[in-house]
Amino acid sequence: MKSIWSPNKTSARLLVDFAAKNWNIENDDVTDDNLYRFLMVSDLYIKARSYAIINKLSFLVALLMGVAVLVWPSIAFISTKLPFGFTGEVFQSAVIQTTVTSFAGLAFAIYNNYKKRQMYMENLMRYVIFSNDPIAALMDKILKEMERIDNGFVFSESTEKKPKDDKPD
Repeated sequence: MKSIWSPNKTSARLLVDFAAKNWNIENDDVTDDNLYRFLMVSDLYIKARSYAIINKLSFLVALLMGVAVLVWPSIAFISTKLPFGFTGEVFQSAVIQTTVTSFAGLAFAIYNNYKKRQMYMENLMRYVIFSNDPIAALMDKILKEMERIDNGFVFSESTEKKPKDDKPD
C-alpha cells in the first residue's frame, strides 16, 4: 500500500490510486459494485485532472500578470529615461496599465473558478469512495451532480424563473 503515498500527487490522483488498490481493481475477483464505483471515481478523476491543468496554467499566468502589475510603474518610469530616443509613452498609458491589471484579474478569477470545481470533484470522489450508500443511489446522486456541473450557466433558465411567493400561508 505504500506505493500510492507521494506528496507530489493531487488529491484526486491519490483517491484513484487508493480506490484501485483497496477495491482490487487489477484482480479478476473484483465485485461489480466496486467496478462501478471505480468507474465513477475514474470519471470524476478525469474532470478533476482537467480542472487541475487549467488551474496550473491560469495560476502561472495570474502570477506573471500580478508581477507585471506590480512592476509596471517602474517600467513606465525607467522607459522615459532611455537614451536612444524611445520616450516610453506606451508604458505610461493609462489604457495599457488598466488592460494589464484587467488581464491579471481575469487570470485570478479563472484560477479561482476552476480551483473550486477541482475541489468539488475531489469531494465527490471522496463521497464515492467512503460512502456506504447502495450503488444505485450513489450513481443517481453522482450523475445528477455531474449533469449539474456540466450544464453550467444557462441564461434562459435564469430569466424564465418565476419569482417565489414569500408570503406566509
